[in-house]
Amino acid sequence: MSMRVGIPRALLYYRYFPLWNTFFRELGAQVVVSRPSTRKVLEEGFKFADDDVCIPIKMIFGHVLNIEDKVDYLFIPRLLSDNKTGYCCPMMAGLPEMIKYSMPHLPPILDPFVDERYRGTRLSGALSKVGRKLKYNFLQTRRAYSKAREQFDQFQRRMRDGVSVLDLINAFETNGCFTDEPLTEKEEDGSMKIGVIGHPYNLYDTLFNFDLFKRLKEANASIYTPERIHGHTIDHHLRRLKKDIYWTLGREILGAAFHLLESRIVDGLIYLTCFSCGIDSMIEPLVGFRAKREASPYMALMIDEHTGIGGFVTRLEAFLDTARRRKFNSDDERRTS
Repeated sequence: MSMRVGIPRALLYYRYFPLWNTFFRELGAQVVVSRPSTRKVLEEGFKFADDDVCIPIKMIFGHVLNIEDKVDYLFIPRLLSDNKTGYCCPMMAGLPEMIKYSMPHLPPILDPFVDERYRGTRLSGALSKVGRKLKYNFLQTRRAYSKAREQFDQFQRRMRDGVSVLDLINAFETNGCFTDEPLTEKEEDGSMKIGVIGHPYNLYDTLFNFDLFKRLKEANASIYTPERIHGHTIDHHLRRLKKDIYWTLGREILGAAFHLLESRIVDGLIYLTCFSCGIDSMIEPLVGFRAKREASPYMALMIDEHTGIGGFVTRLEAFLDTARRRKFNSDDERRTS
């Protein structure tokens, strides 16, 4: 029986799953992913998570519980930095210890330390150490990482093409790889264009987003997320700030928001944030200020364990009505000018 490696369906799973999954599968391991998020999964996580952490951190505890008895190892990387200049959320760096010392009777945790600022701790080297720990040789781990990087690069290209992250991940879970067939979404002529920004584990978790993307599509809206915007474009829009943004995802969110607002690509912007997120508490006001300056419809939706779908849907419908009226008024002005 092949070795089973468990990956919780939470946090940076929504950014790195194709890479992690391919790496372990190429080594011959069986990858076990926890079930999609539900209220029950979240409530199970409450029993072990600290009260003061944000809801995405609480969620990963529930996902660990969901697979702890089904795997030989848990994969919970320790991400300090995923590029040469920025930092991840501090919670990511201490996540393995938070889980290890809060939850009893867990299988061994694979917790590679990733800091892309230094050569010895980059992702390729960190995963090589994981391979050696699992008794694979250098050549095996190198080949596995090379294949994983290939799939991850394809994943990123397709996100920039506008393919839904959830659609890509679901297709990857089904097929185990990306095929060459085109999957880009086609925009409807005359439809509204709505920007949706936030941390990927807020945007794409099925419990947190309340079917936001499905509701926007039902409203005939084309969706623009930070993944569709190239890093060079984000850098360009952030150069005018007096200080750099140190957090990788915060930088991505802010640069994407500036680009969508200033270039007038979208008819409105939604920021999906979570209560007690320190990064969002500093980024969101900057986005709100810029949206006000650009006179663009803007809504910040904050989620926590008490958020109900009724208020969420009511605010979303009001926002879409505002964005629709603004678009039609702008279209009328262009036709009459």
